[in-house]
Amino acid sequence: MKSLISSRDDRDRTSKNANQQRQKINAIALVCKPMKTSIKFFFLTAVVSLLWACGNDTAQTTPANSPTATNSNSPNATSTAGTKIQVTATEMKFQLSQSTVPAGPVEFETTNKGKIPHEMVVIKTDLPLDKLPLEGDKLDEDKAGKEIGEIEEDDLKSGVTKTLKVNLTPGKYLIVCNLPGHFKAGMRTFLTVQ
Repeated sequence: MKSLISSRDDRDRTSKNANQQRQKINAIALVCKPMKTSIKFFFLTAVVSLLWACGNDTAQTTPANSPTATNSNSPNATSTAGTKIQVTATEMKFQLSQSTVPAGPVEFETTNKGKIPHEMVVIKTDLPLDKLPLEGDKLDEDKAGKEIGEIEEDDLKSGVTKTLKVNLTPGKYLIVCNLPGHFKAGMRTFLTVQ
C-alpha cells in the first residue's frame, strides 16, 4: 500500500512538474509572441521606409550632365543655367526665343499654349530636315541622332509650363514633338549651339 501511495505521489509530483513547466512555457510564449510581432513590425517598417526613400523624388540625385524636367513653379526651377530659351508649343509648331546659343548649360522653359498635350524632344543631329528618317508618321528618333533630353506628353498638357535643363555641346539640335502625326504636321524646329 505504501508503494501505491508513493507511486501516486510520484505521479502527482510529475504531473505538477509537467503543469508547472507547461505554465512556464506558456508564459514565455506569451512574452515572446509580442516580441516576434514587434520584431516583424520593426523589419516591415524598415523595409517600407527604405522603399519610400528610394522612390521619393527628394531623395534622388541627378547627375550634373543629365537632363532634368521640372515644373517652373517649383523651387527646383531656379538654376545656374547659362542660357535660358523660352519655348512656346502650339498646335503643330514650336517657337524659340533664340535659335542660336552658346555651348554649355541651357534651360528650355517650355509652355504649351495649345489645346492638346505635346512633348518636346531635343535631339543632336547632323541631318538636314529632308534627310531625317521617318517611322510611319513619326520621326525615327534612334536613327535621327542622339536624344539629349525630353519633356514627356504627360508633363506638357495644355496650359502647363515645364523646364528642361541640359548641357549642350556645339552642333545642330532638332526640337521636335514626336507624338503621332505631330512631326509630319510641322511641329519641329532647329537650334544651333556654338
